Amino acid sequence: MDRKVSWIRRKDLHVLTTGNLLYTTDVRFRMLHLAGSPYWTLEVASPTLDDAGVYECQVSTQPKIYQRFYLNIIVPKAEITGTQQLFMKAGSNINITCLVTGAVRGTLIKWYHILSRPRNGVSVIELNIGDRGGVQLVTDKNRGSSWLLVSNASWKDAGNYTCAPEYSQPASITVHILNEETPAAMQHDLQPSSEGRKSILPLYHLTAIFSMLNIISIFLLEGRTWTLISQSELMRTLVCLTCLLSCLIWNSWSTCIPRLWNSVEEISISLIDLLC
Repeated sequence: MDRKVSWIRRKDLHVLTTGNLLYTTDVRFRMLHLAGSPYWTLEVASPTLDDAGVYECQVSTQPKIYQRFYLNIIVPKAEITGTQQLFMKAGSNINITCLVTGAVRGTLIKWYHILSRPRNGVSVIELNIGDRGGVQLVTDKNRGSSWLLVSNASWKDAGNYTCAPEYSQPASITVHILNEETPAAMQHDLQPSSEGRKSILPLYHLTAIFSMLNIISIFLLEGRTWTLISQSELMRTLVCLTCLLSCLIWNSWSTCIPRLWNSVEEISISLIDLLC
C-alpha cells in the first residue's frame, strides 16, 4: 500500500496537497517531488505576511506520522538615513542615502520623484530612467544600498523622493527647496510676538485679584443681611474685578493700567460702602 504525503496549513486546517494533487486554487502553491524520491517539498512562490504560520507534513500511516514547520515571513524594507524632512537652499546639492534590509542580493532598487502642483496635478518620475540632467544614482546590490545625488537643485526638484526596492517596503523623504527669503519668514513664524510675551499674566497679579474676590465671598458666607444699595455695590465690585481679570488674561499688563486705576477707584468706593 502506497503511503501518501499531505501538506496541511494549520491555521485553517486547509489540505494544500496530497501526493502530487493540489487542493487549492492559489497558484503560488505547488508540490515538488521526483518519482522514487523520498522528498516531498511544498513550494510557496512570492510569499506574503498572510502565508506565515505552521505547516504540517503528514504521512498516511497507522498511526499517522507528521512533522510541523513554522514559516516566518521577513519583509524587506528600505530606510532613508536622516530625517523625513530635508530643507535645502536653491542651487545646492540634494544627497539622499537609502539602505535596504532583509532583501536578497541583487534586489533592484528604484527611485521615484513625486511632485505635486496645484495646476499640473501629481507627476511621478522614475529617476532611474529620467532625462533630468545632474542626477546621479549609485547602487550596491550586494550590500543593499543606493545613493541619490541631485546637483544644482531648483524649485522643480522639491517634493517627495521614494526609494522602492523590489518586493520591499519603500521609504520616502520630503525635500523643500528654500530661496533667500524663506528661512527668515519661517524663523519669524516660529518666534512668539512681543505682544504675546507681554500678555503672560504674572502669578502675583492673579493672587491679588482672587484674594479680593475671596474677601467678598467671606462676607457672603457669613450670611450678613444686605440692603438693596449694598447688593448694588457688591455687584459693581464683582463686575470691576471680572473686567480687570479678563483684561489681564487677554491683553498685556501695560494695556490694563488705565483700567486698573479706574477699577481700584470703583472697588475702593464699593468696599467702603459695604464695610461701613
